[in-house]
Amino acid sequence: MRTSVLILAALVLFSTAAYSGEIKVGEPLPPVVVEKRGQMVFDYEIEDGKMVFKENSEIEYRKWSSAELTGRVRTVYHLAARTGTDDINKAYIDALVAADMPEYLPDSPYKTTTILNTDDAMWGTAGIGSGRLEKSQKEFPYAFYVNDEEGLVREAWGLNKKSSAVIILDKNGKVLFFKDGEMTGEEIKTAVSIIKSRL
Repeated sequence: MRTSVLILAALVLFSTAAYSGEIKVGEPLPPVVVEKRGQMVFDYEIEDGKMVFKENSEIEYRKWSSAELTGRVRTVYHLAARTGTDDINKAYIDALVAADMPEYLPDSPYKTTTILNTDDAMWGTAGIGSGRLEKSQKEFPYAFYVNDEEGLVREAWGLNKKSSAVIILDKNGKVLFFKDGEMTGEEIKTAVSIIKSRL
């Protein structure tokens, strides 16, 4: 009897752990906090209706939490810091750019949050990935960039290693679309259409 109870308890714990790492459409993302590195912050100014990186501003980092992914429609773009992973869903990012989403001001109704898993980098290349991420932040200051040095987001959300994932959230932080891996052309059209329908 005691053995049966222990086995049942172990199964419950296992199923809870497995569930906590799942991303499900219609539900919020599993909670996660990135304390090491985290989100980039910097000084900016507004020019021609867009946020621009302020000259001589320095990028700093602050703790980031998935609880911040509310208040607006959002694409969360997660990728490993490996050569080629930014090509996996480049077609989707290009489609977002072409759609000219309203994301250029601090209070815009849409934003993209890119999370780079620098824990999932080839040995000795994490610094290169971090440098490229900072370059992207300067080029696109209206987007959010998070450097996850310990791979906590991938672990919490149960994402694949060496890959790229796209998650679309509504303003309440609930998942509207999720794909871990390369999106098809039809999925890209669907994802962009979902965003537009919520704005």
